[in-house]
Amino acid sequence: MPDSIEELIAENRRIEGILAGGARDRLLAVPGVYHVATGLKEVGGRATDELCVKAYVHEKRELAALSHEPVPSTVSGVRTDVCEVGRVRFTSDSFRYRGLTGGIQITNGIKVLSADHTEVEYETGTLGCFATHVTDGKPVLLTAWHVATANGATYGESIFQPDSEITEDTVDDRYPKRPVSMKNAVAKIADYKVDAKVDCAIARVNTCYSCCCNCGIGFDNVVRELAVGGSNAVAGTAAAVSGQPVFKVGRTSDRTSGRIITTSFPSLSIDLDGKTYTFTNQIHIQGDTGPFAGPGDSGAVVVDQNRKVVGLHFAGDANDANSYANHIADVLAALHITITGTEAALLAEELPDLGTLPPGSWLAGRVEAHQSEVVTLVNHDRRVTVAWHRAQGPSWLAALARSARDPAYRLPHEIAGVTRADALARLRDALVQHGGAELRADVERHYDLVLAAFTGHHTTGELLDAIGGGTPVRIGGGDAENG
Repeated sequence: MPDSIEELIAENRRIEGILAGGARDRLLAVPGVYHVATGLKEVGGRATDELCVKAYVHEKRELAALSHEPVPSTVSGVRTDVCEVGRVRFTSDSFRYRGLTGGIQITNGIKVLSADHTEVEYETGTLGCFATHVTDGKPVLLTAWHVATANGATYGESIFQPDSEITEDTVDDRYPKRPVSMKNAVAKIADYKVDAKVDCAIARVNTCYSCCCNCGIGFDNVVRELAVGGSNAVAGTAAAVSGQPVFKVGRTSDRTSGRIITTSFPSLSIDLDGKTYTFTNQIHIQGDTGPFAGPGDSGAVVVDQNRKVVGLHFAGDANDANSYANHIADVLAALHITITGTEAALLAEELPDLGTLPPGSWLAGRVEAHQSEVVTLVNHDRRVTVAWHRAQGPSWLAALARSARDPAYRLPHEIAGVTRADALARLRDALVQHGGAELRADVERHYDLVLAAFTGHHTTGELLDAIGGGTPVRIGGGDAENG
């Protein structure tokens, strides 16, 4: 295996040159071979480090059973690999995230009856990342077509995170059954495309564009727990390369790593709702230590070692040993979007639920006193907005909220290169400079205590315990709960 990505690209080009020089046509003339590509050689269904020429067949047979000359073992000194293509299927963290990030659960909330009419079902998938629509420059979230439009959803219908509001369902209700409440609605379907190249969709984020209100959903273009090169931030896009390491974070299997087997997998035929969809020249990926993705991970972005998006995951085979992704360039062209890595949005009026403050906490009253002002500053004072995002504010809030829900989750030491101490210092400076007198006084009075708690503990519960007691209050937009 070449040592660098540049050497890997060069080796891919060398083999592609051999194929273009006539080797591809000769291999396609072998009975049963229907696709030829450059990729990693597989042994026992698992990838090796060797780039080779891959010849794809629908059924692999023993040499003794062949009535014709087999695929040669080498082509111009490059080894070959005969690969059988089996059946594949679409693949479909149920936590609530505010602000939104990549790698989390989304759904359109439309319910249907199971095939045997005994259960109520709905589709969930993954929010891949955020993009910008080229026509108006507004933010959209990226996912898979079959996730966004499941069970008959179309343009303008809502996407929820993680789920639509729970309702009572019986098999006697009328289906498909659409959500009535817009609680947890975070976006509206703006466009989608399914053809031989892509299975992709975008939804316009419910973000505030007004100068006179605090509404909207906060988001940042990071992928939760991506942790590639010390960062969770998406860094743009790049072309996929056979043999390169890749990563993804999905709703079902969380963070996984793998390698691209080939960037030109032969046609895949997938049945859904009585119709067959065929995809060609897709990215084929295998996980390093197990499945790269599973049901529910559709819509996750596939990124390289530089955190550049190279693909959009949409399908896997029956045992999840192999995963498939659209080329990101095809997705961008189909949906008229760009992914620059700088997409970011404002803080939502409703802050994430961080749990209940301990009895006697001074912080309970301070949250109630200052929440509205802080939200207004972050949303509508550009100087505070810039400081908020440079401090990775949405990502820190998401981490705190996750820790409150999952005590086993430990807060990261830094996000996108911003340490906990750096984040607090940037926010303190912005609020002291631009906040009201009472807010400034409280920030300066309690900063050292909050800094010690935030930098010295690893869960939201530990942090709140360290700060101390107070009247129980629910952090995050709700009314005080007298306990």
